Amino acid sequence: MKVNLINCFILAALGAFLAGCTVTPSAISPKSNENVPAVINDRAIVGQMTARATTMMDSDSVVGMKTLIAKLKTEPKIKLNLPKPNLSTPGEAQKAIAVVGGVYKCKRCPRWHVAPASGFFIAEDLLVTNYHVVDQPDRDGLVVRLFDGRFFMVEDVVAASERFDLAVLRVPKTGLKPISLGQAAPVGAKVDLISHPNQKFYTLSEGRVARYFITQRNRKAVSAMAITADFGKGSSGAPVLDDSGQVVGIAASTESLYYTEKDGVQKNLQMVFKNCVPVSQLRELIGG
Repeated sequence: MKVNLINCFILAALGAFLAGCTVTPSAISPKSNENVPAVINDRAIVGQMTARATTMMDSDSVVGMKTLIAKLKTEPKIKLNLPKPNLSTPGEAQKAIAVVGGVYKCKRCPRWHVAPASGFFIAEDLLVTNYHVVDQPDRDGLVVRLFDGRFFMVEDVVAASERFDLAVLRVPKTGLKPISLGQAAPVGAKVDLISHPNQKFYTLSEGRVARYFITQRNRKAVSAMAITADFGKGSSGAPVLDDSGQVVGIAASTESLYYTEKDGVQKNLQMVFKNCVPVSQLRELIGG
Protein backbone atom coordinates (compact mmCIF):
# COMPACT_ATOMS: atom_id res chain seq x y z
CA MET A 1 0.00 0.00 0.00
CA LYS A 2 2.85 2.37 0.89
CA VAL A 3 4.49 1.73 -2.50
CA ASN A 4 1.25 2.41 -4.35
CA LEU A 5 0.77 5.66 -2.43
CA ILE A 6 4.30 6.78 -3.27
CA ASN A 7 3.74 5.91 -6.93
CA CYS A 8 0.56 8.00 -7.01
CA PHE A 9 2.43 11.02 -5.64
CA ILE A 10 5.30 10.52 -8.10
CA LEU A 11 2.89 10.31 -11.04
CA ALA A 12 1.03 13.38 -9.85
CA ALA A 13 4.26 15.35 -9.53
CA LEU A 14 5.38 14.19 -12.97
CA GLY A 15 2.00 15.16 -14.38
CA ALA A 16 2.24 18.64 -12.92
CA PHE A 17 5.73 19.05 -14.35
CA LEU A 18 4.68 17.85 -17.77
CA ALA A 19 1.64 20.12 -17.66
CA GLY A 20 3.95 23.07 -17.48
CA CYS A 21 5.99 21.74 -20.39
CA THR A 22 3.12 21.00 -22.77
CA VAL A 23 3.50 22.57 -26.20
CA THR A 24 0.24 23.31 -27.97
CA PRO A 25 -0.29 21.85 -31.47
CA SER A 26 -0.39 25.35 -32.97
CA ALA A 27 3.04 26.07 -31.54
CA ILE A 28 4.46 22.89 -33.03
CA SER A 29 3.12 23.58 -36.50
CA PRO A 30 4.45 26.99 -37.62
CA LYS A 31 2.08 29.16 -39.63
CA SER A 32 4.71 29.38 -42.34
CA ASN A 33 4.31 25.67 -42.99
CA GLU A 34 0.82 24.44 -42.18
CA ASN A 35 1.61 21.00 -43.59
CA VAL A 36 3.87 20.21 -40.64
CA PRO A 37 1.84 17.79 -38.47
CA ALA A 38 1.24 18.43 -34.80
CA VAL A 39 3.32 16.16 -32.57
CA ILE A 40 1.20 14.68 -29.79
CA ASN A 41 2.79 14.29 -26.37
CA ASP A 42 0.58 11.69 -24.67
CA ARG A 43 2.20 11.91 -21.24
CA ALA A 44 2.04 15.68 -21.27
CA ILE A 45 -1.66 15.63 -22.13
CA VAL A 46 -2.41 13.27 -19.23
CA GLY A 47 -0.35 15.41 -16.86
CA GLN A 48 -1.96 18.59 -18.12
CA MET A 49 -5.47 17.20 -17.78
CA THR A 50 -4.75 16.00 -14.25
CA ALA A 51 -3.30 19.35 -13.17
CA ARG A 52 -6.08 21.45 -14.70
CA ALA A 53 -8.82 19.09 -13.46
CA THR A 54 -7.38 19.37 -9.95
CA THR A 55 -7.56 23.17 -10.08
CA MET A 56 -11.11 23.15 -11.39
CA MET A 57 -12.41 20.39 -9.12
CA ASP A 58 -11.09 22.19 -6.05
CA SER A 59 -13.15 25.26 -6.98
CA ASP A 60 -16.83 25.70 -6.12
CA SER A 61 -18.03 26.27 -9.67
CA VAL A 62 -17.91 22.70 -11.05
CA VAL A 63 -21.12 20.90 -11.98
CA GLY A 64 -20.72 17.54 -10.24
CA MET A 65 -21.18 14.15 -11.84
CA LYS A 66 -24.24 13.37 -9.71
CA THR A 67 -25.99 16.39 -11.20
CA LEU A 68 -24.94 15.45 -14.75
CA ILE A 69 -26.08 11.84 -14.32
CA ALA A 70 -29.41 12.94 -12.85
CA LYS A 71 -29.98 15.06 -15.97
CA LEU A 72 -28.72 12.22 -18.18
CA LYS A 73 -31.31 9.83 -16.73
CA THR A 74 -34.16 12.14 -17.75
CA GLU A 75 -33.02 11.55 -21.35
CA PRO A 76 -33.59 15.14 -22.50
CA LYS A 77 -33.92 16.01 -26.16
CA ILE A 78 -33.04 19.18 -28.02
CA LYS A 79 -33.91 20.63 -31.39
CA LEU A 80 -30.81 21.99 -33.09
CA ASN A 81 -30.40 24.02 -36.23
CA LEU A 82 -26.96 22.86 -37.22
CA PRO A 83 -24.78 24.87 -39.60
CA LYS A 84 -24.67 23.84 -43.24
CA PRO A 85 -22.44 20.81 -43.87
CA ASN A 86 -18.87 21.61 -44.82
CA LEU A 87 -16.20 19.43 -46.35
CA SER A 88 -13.03 18.81 -44.40
CA THR A 89 -10.00 16.56 -44.15
CA PRO A 90 -9.20 14.36 -41.13
CA GLY A 91 -6.53 16.92 -40.20
CA GLU A 92 -9.13 19.67 -40.09
CA ALA A 93 -11.71 17.50 -38.33
CA GLN A 94 -9.35 16.63 -35.49
CA LYS A 95 -9.46 20.25 -34.29
CA ALA A 96 -13.08 19.65 -33.27
CA ILE A 97 -12.33 16.33 -31.56
CA ALA A 98 -11.88 16.49 -27.80
CA VAL A 99 -10.68 14.38 -24.91
CA VAL A 100 -13.54 13.83 -22.44
CA GLY A 101 -12.13 12.90 -19.05
CA GLY A 102 -13.98 11.52 -16.07
CA VAL A 103 -12.40 13.04 -12.96
CA TYR A 104 -12.11 10.87 -9.85
CA LYS A 105 -10.07 10.08 -6.75
CA CYS A 106 -8.56 6.63 -6.30
CA LYS A 107 -8.43 4.76 -2.98
CA ARG A 108 -4.64 4.94 -2.77
CA CYS A 109 -4.06 8.70 -2.56
CA PRO A 110 -5.94 11.99 -2.05
CA ARG A 111 -5.23 13.34 -5.53
CA TRP A 112 -7.49 13.75 -8.54
CA HIS A 113 -7.11 11.47 -11.59
CA VAL A 114 -8.61 11.53 -15.09
CA ALA A 115 -9.98 8.62 -17.18
CA PRO A 116 -9.99 9.80 -20.83
CA ALA A 117 -12.63 9.01 -23.47
CA SER A 118 -13.49 10.71 -26.77
CA GLY A 119 -15.99 13.21 -28.12
CA PHE A 120 -16.55 15.77 -30.88
CA PHE A 121 -18.19 19.17 -31.31
CA ILE A 122 -21.34 19.64 -33.39
CA ALA A 123 -21.60 23.30 -32.29
CA GLU A 124 -19.11 25.57 -30.61
CA ASP A 125 -20.59 24.74 -27.20
CA LEU A 126 -22.07 21.27 -27.77
CA LEU A 127 -20.06 18.06 -27.53
CA VAL A 128 -21.21 14.55 -28.50
CA THR A 129 -20.01 11.44 -26.68
CA ASN A 130 -21.48 8.13 -25.54
CA TYR A 131 -24.13 7.83 -22.83
CA HIS A 132 -21.95 5.33 -20.98
CA VAL A 133 -19.07 7.84 -20.84
CA VAL A 134 -21.26 10.10 -18.67
CA ASP A 135 -23.05 7.37 -16.72
CA GLN A 136 -20.15 6.75 -14.33
CA PRO A 137 -21.26 7.23 -10.69
CA ASP A 138 -17.71 6.69 -9.42
CA ARG A 139 -16.60 9.88 -11.20
CA ASP A 140 -16.94 13.36 -9.72
CA GLY A 141 -16.98 15.53 -12.85
CA LEU A 142 -16.19 15.70 -16.57
CA VAL A 143 -13.32 17.74 -17.97
CA VAL A 144 -12.93 18.43 -21.70
CA ARG A 145 -9.59 19.10 -23.37
CA LEU A 146 -9.63 20.67 -26.82
CA PHE A 147 -7.06 19.88 -29.50
CA ASP A 148 -5.59 23.37 -29.08
CA GLY A 149 -4.91 22.72 -25.38
CA ARG A 150 -7.80 24.61 -23.78
CA PHE A 151 -9.85 23.10 -20.96
CA PHE A 152 -13.50 23.30 -19.92
CA MET A 153 -15.71 21.52 -17.42
CA VAL A 154 -18.99 20.04 -18.67
CA GLU A 155 -21.87 22.25 -17.51
CA ASP A 156 -24.98 20.37 -18.61
CA VAL A 157 -26.47 17.40 -20.47
CA VAL A 158 -28.78 18.82 -23.14
CA ALA A 159 -29.73 15.58 -24.92
CA ALA A 160 -29.30 11.91 -24.10
CA SER A 161 -30.49 8.44 -25.06
CA GLU A 162 -29.48 5.26 -23.27
CA ARG A 163 -30.92 3.19 -26.12
CA PHE A 164 -28.76 5.02 -28.68
CA ASP A 165 -25.83 5.29 -26.22
CA LEU A 166 -25.51 9.00 -26.97
CA ALA A 167 -25.15 12.16 -24.92
CA VAL A 168 -24.84 15.79 -26.00
CA LEU A 169 -23.01 17.91 -23.44
CA ARG A 170 -22.78 21.66 -23.03
CA VAL A 171 -19.53 23.48 -22.31
CA PRO A 172 -18.73 27.21 -22.49
CA LYS A 173 -18.48 28.60 -26.02
CA THR A 174 -15.19 27.55 -27.60
CA GLY A 175 -15.19 29.36 -30.95
CA LEU A 176 -14.43 26.04 -32.65
CA LYS A 177 -15.59 25.15 -36.13
CA PRO A 178 -17.76 22.06 -35.53
CA ILE A 179 -17.76 18.79 -37.46
CA SER A 180 -20.64 18.37 -39.88
CA LEU A 181 -23.02 15.43 -39.76
CA GLY A 182 -23.15 13.35 -42.92
CA GLN A 183 -25.62 10.81 -44.23
CA ALA A 184 -25.64 7.05 -43.73
CA ALA A 185 -22.55 5.47 -45.28
CA PRO A 186 -23.20 2.33 -47.36
CA VAL A 187 -21.58 -1.00 -46.56
CA GLY A 188 -18.09 -1.00 -48.05
CA ALA A 189 -17.65 2.79 -47.81
CA LYS A 190 -14.24 3.99 -46.65
CA VAL A 191 -14.18 5.61 -43.22
CA ASP A 192 -11.66 7.19 -40.86
CA LEU A 193 -11.80 7.33 -37.10
CA ILE A 194 -9.85 9.67 -34.80
CA SER A 195 -9.87 8.70 -31.13
CA HIS A 196 -7.82 8.25 -27.95
CA PRO A 197 -7.28 4.48 -27.49
CA ASN A 198 -5.51 3.74 -24.20
CA GLN A 199 -4.31 7.37 -23.98
CA LYS A 200 -2.76 7.30 -27.46
CA PHE A 201 -4.35 10.65 -28.20
CA TYR A 202 -5.56 11.65 -31.67
CA THR A 203 -4.88 8.29 -33.30
CA LEU A 204 -6.28 7.93 -36.82
CA SER A 205 -7.35 4.53 -38.09
CA GLU A 206 -9.01 3.73 -41.38
CA GLY A 207 -11.28 1.02 -42.65
CA ARG A 208 -14.68 0.40 -44.16
CA VAL A 209 -18.26 0.05 -43.07
CA ALA A 210 -18.57 -3.68 -42.42
CA ARG A 211 -22.33 -4.04 -41.88
CA TYR A 212 -25.46 -2.74 -40.22
CA PHE A 213 -27.19 -5.00 -37.71
CA ILE A 214 -29.67 -5.21 -34.83
CA THR A 215 -28.36 -5.26 -31.25
CA GLN A 216 -29.88 -4.88 -27.79
CA ARG A 217 -29.35 -1.82 -25.59
CA ASN A 218 -31.32 -1.39 -22.39
CA ARG A 219 -33.26 -4.52 -23.41
CA LYS A 220 -34.52 -2.81 -26.54
CA ALA A 221 -33.67 -3.62 -30.13
CA VAL A 222 -31.69 -0.93 -31.91
CA SER A 223 -29.76 -0.77 -35.16
CA ALA A 224 -25.97 -0.43 -35.08
CA MET A 225 -23.08 -0.28 -37.53
CA ALA A 226 -19.80 -2.14 -37.52
CA ILE A 227 -16.58 -0.85 -39.07
CA THR A 228 -13.17 -2.35 -39.70
CA ALA A 229 -11.21 0.73 -38.54
CA ASP A 230 -9.48 -0.07 -35.25
CA PHE A 231 -10.38 1.49 -31.93
CA GLY A 232 -10.16 0.49 -28.28
CA LYS A 233 -10.51 1.59 -24.67
CA GLY A 234 -10.69 5.39 -24.59
CA SER A 235 -12.23 5.62 -28.08
CA SER A 236 -15.85 5.73 -26.90
CA GLY A 237 -17.58 8.78 -28.37
CA ALA A 238 -15.15 9.28 -31.27
CA PRO A 239 -16.51 10.29 -34.69
CA VAL A 240 -16.48 7.92 -37.66
CA LEU A 241 -15.78 10.14 -40.68
CA ASP A 242 -16.53 9.63 -44.36
CA ASP A 243 -14.20 10.75 -47.16
CA SER A 244 -15.66 14.27 -46.90
CA GLY A 245 -14.78 14.56 -43.22
CA GLN A 246 -18.42 14.33 -42.12
CA VAL A 247 -19.68 12.18 -39.25
CA VAL A 248 -21.39 8.94 -40.28
CA GLY A 249 -21.16 7.15 -36.92
CA ILE A 250 -19.90 7.24 -33.35
CA ALA A 251 -17.55 4.63 -31.85
CA ALA A 252 -19.26 2.78 -29.01
CA SER A 253 -17.87 -0.66 -28.12
CA THR A 254 -15.78 -3.63 -29.20
CA GLU A 255 -16.64 -7.32 -29.15
CA SER A 256 -13.95 -9.99 -29.28
CA LEU A 257 -14.51 -13.37 -30.95
CA TYR A 258 -12.48 -16.28 -29.57
CA TYR A 259 -12.27 -19.75 -31.10
CA THR A 260 -12.53 -21.63 -27.81
CA GLU A 261 -13.77 -21.04 -24.28
CA LYS A 262 -13.23 -23.52 -21.47
CA ASP A 263 -13.88 -22.99 -17.77
CA GLY A 264 -14.45 -19.32 -18.41
CA VAL A 265 -11.08 -18.90 -20.14
CA GLN A 266 -11.18 -17.64 -23.73
CA LYS A 267 -8.41 -18.63 -26.12
CA ASN A 268 -7.35 -18.05 -29.72
CA LEU A 269 -8.65 -14.57 -30.53
CA GLN A 270 -10.00 -14.53 -34.08
CA MET A 271 -11.71 -11.20 -34.67
CA VAL A 272 -12.62 -7.97 -32.91
CA PHE A 273 -15.86 -6.34 -33.97
CA LYS A 274 -15.92 -2.54 -33.73
CA ASN A 275 -19.49 -1.46 -33.08
CA CYS A 276 -20.73 2.09 -33.63
CA VAL A 277 -23.83 4.24 -33.38
CA PRO A 278 -25.16 5.24 -36.82
CA VAL A 279 -25.35 8.99 -37.46
CA SER A 280 -29.09 8.64 -38.09
CA GLN A 281 -29.62 8.05 -34.36
CA LEU A 282 -27.75 11.22 -33.46
CA ARG A 283 -29.88 13.11 -35.97
CA GLU A 284 -33.02 11.66 -34.39
CA LEU A 285 -31.87 12.70 -30.93
CA ILE A 286 -31.18 16.32 -31.85
CA GLY A 287 -33.80 16.69 -34.57
CA GLY A 288 -31.15 17.45 -37.15
